[in-house]
Order: sequence, then C-alpha cells, then structure tokens
Amino acid sequence: MQLDEATSNELSVAAAQLVEAAHKARNGDREAAGVHIARAVELLQRKQSVGPRGPRLATEECRGTAGGLLAWQTRLLVAHINANLGQRIRVGELAALFGLSKSHFTRTFKRTFGVSPCTYLLWRRIEVAQGLLLTTCKPLTSIALTCGMYDQSHFTRSFHRVVGETPHLWRRTRRIAFAQRRIGHAIPL
Repeated sequence: MQLDEATSNELSVAAAQLVEAAHKARNGDREAAGVHIARAVELLQRKQSVGPRGPRLATEECRGTAGGLLAWQTRLLVAHINANLGQRIRVGELAALFGLSKSHFTRTFKRTFGVSPCTYLLWRRIEVAQGLLLTTCKPLTSIALTCGMYDQSHFTRSFHRVVGETPHLWRRTRRIAFAQRRIGHAIPL
C-alpha cells in the first residue's frame, strides 16, 4: 500500500512525538513525556478517523469552543495549513477563508487553539521538521525550506527557541538513543 505524502508526513510527526516522549521519560520528565504521547495519539487518531468528508479532529478544543471556530472551519483551516506549510502563510489569507477580519480571526483562532496563529504555525512547522529529522537524512537546509522557514539559520533559531536544542543536536541525540535501544548497548561518540 502506497502512502500519500501527507499521511507519511503525519506518521513521521507522530513518530517524532513518540521518540521525544521516550527521551523525556529517560531523563525523568514524566509529565513532558505524557504530553508528547498524547500528541502522538491525537495525530494517529486523526489519521485513523479519515472519512469521506476528510479528517475528523480528535481534540476536544476543535469540536467547537464558545466564540471559537466551528468543527468544519477547524478542519478546513488545519487542512489548508498542512497543505501550505512549506510556503508563507499570512493571517489575512487564513482570515479570508472564512470572510473574517484579521483581528476577529486572530481572536477566534486563539479561542479555538489556545495560541496565536503565528505560534501555531511555528509549532506545526517544528513538529513536521522533527518528523523529517528522524525519518530522513536530508540536510538541515532542505528540511528548513520544506517546513517553510526562510533559511537554515532561521530554522535553527526557531527550533532552539521552541525545543531547547539545535536541530543538529536534537537529531543526533535521538538517533544515538534509538540506535542504543536497538542494539542494546552504548555507542561511543
């Protein structure tokens, strides 16, 4: 069975979330590990619940928050963001999907997702980048451009601000930890 690129990308992100959960648990941060596991489960449930009308979001906040986006609007918005993640996405463009002003859309978006559209886009780009860092050998520059970052330095700064490590270090530590678990002993650096 051939997976389409979007499905493959979502599965990569879920895998990255699970690897990050294992890394956090190994370092004794059970709460952060639980958050990453919950995010991976959400992504996998989203992929599992694809029907004739498209994906159904599994999260409670996406079912229609008072003053927030309706479920169908949330589905349309997330699909649009995922389809255009590698390009520049402007708040005005997202607001135009629903015929709203930028300020009204931003308030509505924040009620639905709990963060601003810019923060959500950044987090989503970092999630996709984490999946690519784990599942491909692409150089950081290529991953940065694929995820809609301007260049590698912008990607590295943003990644470090959100994750707390540089993309290179994040990839290296997760791959070493994964290899150690696979073969059952430490690998010399």
